[in-house]
Amino acid sequence: MSEGFSEHRCKKKYKSKRQNYPVVRILLVCVSLFLFIKFGFAEKLVNLLPLPGGDEVVVDDWKSKCKSMRGTAFELNGGLGQCSWVVADSVFFLPNDFLRYVASNAKTSRPKLHWIAPQDDFGSPVLVQCEDSLVYTYLRVMSQDSLYYWVSLDNGCRFPGICPQQPLDWSAVSITGDFDFEGKESMLTMDALLGIGEAPIHPILPGYVLSSGKDSLGNYVELDHGNNITSRMSGMYPVNRADTTSFIVGEFLDMNSTVGRLAPRDSAKFFLTVRQNGFFVRWADLYAQTHPLDSAEIAKFVEQIKL
Repeated sequence: MSEGFSEHRCKKKYKSKRQNYPVVRILLVCVSLFLFIKFGFAEKLVNLLPLPGGDEVVVDDWKSKCKSMRGTAFELNGGLGQCSWVVADSVFFLPNDFLRYVASNAKTSRPKLHWIAPQDDFGSPVLVQCEDSLVYTYLRVMSQDSLYYWVSLDNGCRFPGICPQQPLDWSAVSITGDFDFEGKESMLTMDALLGIGEAPIHPILPGYVLSSGKDSLGNYVELDHGNNITSRMSGMYPVNRADTTSFIVGEFLDMNSTVGRLAPRDSAKFFLTVRQNGFFVRWADLYAQTHPLDSAEIAKFVEQIKL
């Protein structure tokens, strides 16, 4: 008698799987969303989306832009707007590299910054002002090659950068392409500066004394101004006629120091050699490069923006 076998299937018991949540991804999404809203990208996205009916409504005006950058908005004359900040601690919240640079160089602990721009083009300022221990104003002007740069209202110099001053009330010998150097070979490496006799001569930039003494032209002093710039002033008379001592090597001289005087004549000259990165540069070229605007042009610019 055959025995019958029947197949018996048991139900498998499934173990519950543990749910793993991507915590790191969730945090990254939250941080990204926070920054997206914090820096005003959400408002910009809303402006790009047309509303039903085909009519666009501008939500983001210059005042809301200023507020989104943690600034205080002020309406000015002439269609200008002003966004202002009091920088108490970090400068990283400021919306512009130039603003952050100006704030980081402030001498006080709570400088005030002002960004002034047309209300219809608030991203293109006409000037930036910093209220520190003093008030510093920087104009944003366009060069002939259509590039923008900053100029200090106080001295007309490009900012940031070196700001050399005129060593005296002078007129430089004009060196042009057809200048006859025959018999004047020394003019290949120096400029002759003219002024009223016995006028004091000052350094073109602050610097440290490299050497000083007398040469075939008269008294001289050579200075290291940093930024790979040196200068040598020669053909001078001593500051005091009875003074025969030289400057000390390593001595610091600012632009108010007197390094010498012109000869006691109605008009006299001394010689200036400026080297940048080891190469001789004409004083007139260096001065024009660092002073793109003269006082008349600065006054005209300020009048145009009606401030």
